[in-house]
Amino acid sequence: MPNKRPNNPIDRRGNPGTPLPELPKDSNNNVDYSAPLGVQYQDERNLFPLQEVSTDGPLIETPNDLIKFNIKVIDPDNPSTAELLVFRAYLDDVSDSYTAGYNSYKYNGRAEKFYTYNEFDRNVSFKFRIHAQSRQEMKPLYQKLNYLVAQTAPSYRNGRMRSKFNRLTIGDWCNELPGFFESIDLNWTGKYSFEVDSEKQVGRDGVRMNQLPHQLDVSCKFKPIHDFAPENRKDAPFILPHRGGIDLEQQWYKF
Repeated sequence: MPNKRPNNPIDRRGNPGTPLPELPKDSNNNVDYSAPLGVQYQDERNLFPLQEVSTDGPLIETPNDLIKFNIKVIDPDNPSTAELLVFRAYLDDVSDSYTAGYNSYKYNGRAEKFYTYNEFDRNVSFKFRIHAQSRQEMKPLYQKLNYLVAQTAPSYRNGRMRSKFNRLTIGDWCNELPGFFESIDLNWTGKYSFEVDSEKQVGRDGVRMNQLPHQLDVSCKFKPIHDFAPENRKDAPFILPHRGGIDLEQQWYKF
């Protein structure tokens, strides 16, 4: 891969950065892995910290990726505000399952069953990967991942448990889809490298490292709670975007 970024802005959507030809060295000619910010390659989406945003309306400007991939954590005390988790879209798998439930009845003298509609359900599951490209990305990336897994735990108010609701965005397939996380699994394999904290002190970038993997596989199960009545009609926006500041021309669900 060439070191120079392409001139076409469309080809730069992933913010690939520019590789450093040689890592800096200290006075003893040893490689200094705690180089200050801006010196070596960094992934801007990994570095992007938790941000407070409006629950509705278009997103704040974030570092570009090939597709949108973020999660909003809605404040139960102030539902108009949320905290935004931005991850690089290293997606491995997305599954979107729709099921209908029916009540069955048997009548005397008839061999077959008769059915009446009972319920509708939807489940979304997806897998993605976190991958820190530099030591400076480790802290903000793990802060976001730590908050993500916290979505399976309750919050408390006046001694009572309650859940925080989320809005999931994966491209325009799940466009600020409301719901909650049923499970989040983290998986490390032997092919992934591990941060060993060789300095055992705060580096020149002001970061004291923790011994954590540079890469992890993340598996999520998400339960949608639609903000429209799920109904069998052609303009029901199940997988088509209808919120999040999209343009009028993107509202394909409208006939």
